[in-house]
Amino acid sequence: MTDDIKPAAQGDCAALASSPMEDLYALQREVRHCMHDQLQLAALEARLASRSLMTMISAAVCIGALLLLVWVGLIGAAGLMLMETGLAPVLVVLLLTALTSIVVLLLLRLIRQRLYDLGFPATLRTLKPSATGDPERDST
Repeated sequence: MTDDIKPAAQGDCAALASSPMEDLYALQREVRHCMHDQLQLAALEARLASRSLMTMISAAVCIGALLLLVWVGLIGAAGLMLMETGLAPVLVVLLLTALTSIVVLLLLRLIRQRLYDLGFPATLRTLKPSATGDPERDST
């Protein structure tokens, strides 16, 4: 027998011969620790996700404001260009307002077309009970 392999000590045998209830309690403690770690990780990731979402929303608001300024600049430049051609300033303002209104109406139409998709229509159709289905299921 080499020095690396030693017979088990008396205390080691007692640890190996623990009762099933002690094993169950140990397993329960281990599960609690794992669940705690998983919940803590989920909370940290939720915090990170919320911060990222706030950053993205802030950036989107800034982009929206900058796009508004770009639009005003383009409309102003188009207005000056139209006034140089000899059109009356009132007519130029009306023309550019009509152009802006047309763009707004087109964007509203796009939003209305996409609004239907926000309600998860295919998912809701699959969840509706069928007319020939189970009467208990239809009543709920």
